[in-house]
Amino acid sequence: MNNSVFVDANVLLESFLKDRKGAEKAQKYIASHDVVISPLTAHLFVYFGQKDGISLEVLLGLLKSHRVTDCGNAEVMWAVHNIQGNDFEDALQVACAVVNNCKTFVTFDKNLANRYKKFILMKLL
Repeated sequence: MNNSVFVDANVLLESFLKDRKGAEKAQKYIASHDVVISPLTAHLFVYFGQKDGISLEVLLGLLKSHRVTDCGNAEVMWAVHNIQGNDFEDALQVACAVVNNCKTFVTFDKNLANRYKKFILMKLL
């Protein structure tokens, strides 16, 4: 996945959930790039999508269009050893991108981008 663009959960969620202020920006970015997500992102997308009234069938269909990284021992250990701040979920998302050789990490979260920019190229939407 070395030429891949990893999309943080917040970008995928903004692209599809109702009444999101970053929806247009996220949709355009995802439509114009070959994006990769983590299993964490897939889970959050389905969970919040269903809470937003979107059917499971629709959500699963959308997930099929994205490649998904591994999230196992290597990713967890990377996150444990490289966590910046107190948000383990952020560390694990970055770990999925780094360990799976993605070239860029795309997020709306400025704090995450600043904390982890020494590990991977960050793109802030």
